[in-house]
Amino acid sequence: MRFSLNFIQEFLEVNLKPAELANKLTMAGMEVESLQRLGNDWVFDIEVTTNRYDWLSIVGIAQEIGAVLGKNLKVKHPAKLKEALLKERSVIIENIQDCPYYIGRSIKGIKVSRANQQIRELVLNCGLTSVNNIVDITNYCMLKWGNPLHAFDEDKLEGNIYIRRAKKGEPFVGIDGKERVLDKINLVVADQKKVVALAGVIGAKNSEVDESTKNIFLEGAIFSPIAVRRSRRAAGVDTESSYRFERRVSADYLELASSEAAQLIENLAKGRFQGVCRAGRKPHFSQKKVSLSLSGLENYLGCSVPAAKFKSIITSLGFGLKQSSKNKYLLSVPVQRFDIDKDVDIYEEVSRIYGYDKISAKLPFLRKNFDSRVVDRSKSAYHFNKELAIQIALLGFKEVITYSIEDKDALGANEPENKIEVINPLRKQESSLRSSLLPGMIKAVGHNLNRSQSNLYFFEIAHIYLKDKKGFSEFPVLALAASGKPRGFFYLKGAVENIFKFTNIQEFEFKKTKSSYFSDALTIVIKGKVIGFIGKVNENIKKNCDLKEDLFFAQLNIEQLIASANQKKYRQFSSYPAVSRDISIALAKDVDFKEVEDTIKAKSNYLADLCIVDIYKGKDVPPETTAFTLRIFYQSPNKTLTSQEVDEFHNQIRQALSSQRGLQLR
Repeated sequence: MRFSLNFIQEFLEVNLKPAELANKLTMAGMEVESLQRLGNDWVFDIEVTTNRYDWLSIVGIAQEIGAVLGKNLKVKHPAKLKEALLKERSVIIENIQDCPYYIGRSIKGIKVSRANQQIRELVLNCGLTSVNNIVDITNYCMLKWGNPLHAFDEDKLEGNIYIRRAKKGEPFVGIDGKERVLDKINLVVADQKKVVALAGVIGAKNSEVDESTKNIFLEGAIFSPIAVRRSRRAAGVDTESSYRFERRVSADYLELASSEAAQLIENLAKGRFQGVCRAGRKPHFSQKKVSLSLSGLENYLGCSVPAAKFKSIITSLGFGLKQSSKNKYLLSVPVQRFDIDKDVDIYEEVSRIYGYDKISAKLPFLRKNFDSRVVDRSKSAYHFNKELAIQIALLGFKEVITYSIEDKDALGANEPENKIEVINPLRKQESSLRSSLLPGMIKAVGHNLNRSQSNLYFFEIAHIYLKDKKGFSEFPVLALAASGKPRGFFYLKGAVENIFKFTNIQEFEFKKTKSSYFSDALTIVIKGKVIGFIGKVNENIKKNCDLKEDLFFAQLNIEQLIASANQKKYRQFSSYPAVSRDISIALAKDVDFKEVEDTIKAKSNYLADLCIVDIYKGKDVPPETTAFTLRIFYQSPNKTLTSQEVDEFHNQIRQALSSQRGLQLR
């Protein structure tokens, strides 16, 4: 949003240097992105956040500047005149939800010419194009009050005015000269025979004001923000008018903008006011009241704001102020401040005008818990996630952050039916909320593989979203991914086991399952309840996503993980050395590796650890089998084991394995 300093001077005398004013506004939350001198004027370009409709008007910006400078505005409202009703034309609104209120004013005998120097310069300096005196006046009033207006050549209108939805295939040529084909999603202004404007967006060529125009019909309206947004997007056009309507406009300022524009046209274009017609009902919102206390403000900010300063800030921002008791106040919220609802909103207003630099930086007081030295994870998911992320990073995984909105067909035809789709996506790639972290992880891995990286280990902790019987559900999950060699599967499986060890979960198991997305898939089960899965992304997805390496992926439900976690218990580790021995085996494809683990664990009281150190398929290995080299660690808590004892334990394990189905010792 561009605004002119000379325009501000209509409401407020500003004696500050422009650069200093820009800095003060930025520090108060109105970020000035650029400052430029144009002749005897200064032009500020500010960033307007979506919640600050009032900053889309000069009067709203002047209010902000007045608060920063500690001054009150001098607002001159247009004079109220007795207005005759316009009998020759009526306005019919088909759906009051699309257009709650409409004002039309007829002005006869105008002379179209170049706008006067003052209005023309203000319009140009605020970033709009100067067209003629009529259009420039409507733009001037829009900039001043924040409410868009539109002037029609009244002689080109036929009959009554209708606010309706477009008919399917109805043609429309805008004042930009582009032809569009409309649909029922488009809200239009029409006469008896044709569409004369895309409501709240752009006027039609067939009714625009030009040098031959003698009579005009001045439109002012309240259009539905949703209707304007959908219509504008469907038509592929974005204007200063639609930008404001999409963020809501004030019905009170609409009356001021329309009235002042009519009076300016009378005075500067030699017009004669003929009459006014209204349709719908002017939206009336009861003025919001907010109660607060200075003690509440102090507790929230962590510093004391003097009562006199508090009152000065509040009144300069346009709030009504009434003291209900000592240090307690009842505030009346300005009608154009749609963003103010609660006392915390007022606290923010006070803090940014008072100055964030005046609020001392200090750590908040935290009450120590002397009853326990541990975090109750069931009550602190944040701390659990933080600890979990550190633990996974120690395993060699790098954290990634992916988008929560994705293509609804990111994984092809097998997408779940309970996926939540976006009704009006900006583009196909952002058409649904993610129901899994897999698509985002595939993109992250693919991006790195395409930049000559390989053997990647990534993790992400984030939320996924699904439809359910109650409507929608959202819950956090952990995703792990490894790319490259086949051992990536076992690396992920080992990482999951390490997580269970970290959370002191003893009763877990991996069960074979079938999946649309994975080959060699396992479900992860705790006490009979599935909390996640692990598998190798199948060849179809690998091909469709153009992955250059195999991808192994695991996902765990964090809420269920927290619910299953047990209190950590520590035990003394053995001070005696561990001794390792290797066993090479060939395992048939239809035999679960868990059977091998169970056999080994059942045959030794001194088993300290077990891991896979090598995997091999190919020459010298029977078909449909995989060769593994296992490393078994033996350790006693009471003494150093001798070689003879270790060999004895090891031979017992070898004998047990030799009799196992589908397993050969090598």
